[in-house]
Amino acid sequence: MNKTIKDIGERALLDMFEKLVDSGDLPFNDDAVAFSIDDKRSLVVNIDTFVAKTDAPPQMTPYQMGSKSVTMAISDLVAKGIQPLHVVASGAFPENFTVEQTLDLVKGIKETTHSYNAKFLGGDTNAADDIIISVVALGLGQRENLILRSGGQKGDLICTTGKFGLTGAGFKVFLEDFSATKKQKEKFREAIYSPKARLNEGLIFSNFGKITSCIDSSDGLAWCLNELLRNKEKLGIVINELPIDLLVIDFASDNKLKAEELALFGGEEFELVFSLKPENLISLKKEMEVHKIGKFTAEHKGKIMYKFDDVFKEITPKGWEHFT
Repeated sequence: MNKTIKDIGERALLDMFEKLVDSGDLPFNDDAVAFSIDDKRSLVVNIDTFVAKTDAPPQMTPYQMGSKSVTMAISDLVAKGIQPLHVVASGAFPENFTVEQTLDLVKGIKETTHSYNAKFLGGDTNAADDIIISVVALGLGQRENLILRSGGQKGDLICTTGKFGLTGAGFKVFLEDFSATKKQKEKFREAIYSPKARLNEGLIFSNFGKITSCIDSSDGLAWCLNELLRNKEKLGIVINELPIDLLVIDFASDNKLKAEELALFGGEEFELVFSLKPENLISLKKEMEVHKIGKFTAEHKGKIMYKFDDVFKEITPKGWEHFT
């Protein structure tokens, strides 16, 4: 009997797609695709699709849906060190979606695109049983400066642009009715309903020129660590410290949850997870806030290990996966 895509999941499906896709200036299944437009420059493109059924938390407004769909697409360009220039979008809507709701959604697309210093050039509409928004973000970059997921090497430090756990905690509150203080709810709500891509940091990376690998954390911190380690059979990752927001630590304690799990597996955070040589860390810290979390190592080959109080615990690379 033929398997369905639900049987195999998104990751396995992507592996099959690799044989059907032409090569470009970035490896297959990196954060974006790129192709040469002249001897030195590449056009860098990313498409991301927002589906209300799976991507919209309760009471998310049409404006917020449009805004988040743009951030989803642009964040992957940011991870390559690329300034987005233009955005186009395709929206499919149920027939009972009102004109006012539709215009609010498109306004969210336009204004969020402008917040990243890019232009929204329009797109296409269609009918569907759900709200589905596909956004294409485009930018230009010097080919030699494109930052890959795959460049991390033994001894490279692994860092992040921010702290984790806000969305993981927020999902517990807004989807599972866990209790939280007013301050916690406000911070969690902002992280989930109004996420922001780390554009300034991505552009700093491009100018800095010494970032060895980078990925955005929209699929969860644990999963993106796994992606940085992909195809590195002789290397492992050791995490010494997880940068967890203090509100998340308090929330986890009050609800008898593990803050580390909220940070590792929450997803939808759009921080950048990156690597660089140890000798370059001080210079980068002069440019931006950096949270060092671990390093690539020749030990624990093929594994992601969390070292806490001199005890190693393996991190399972779980994360969001469509179809399953």
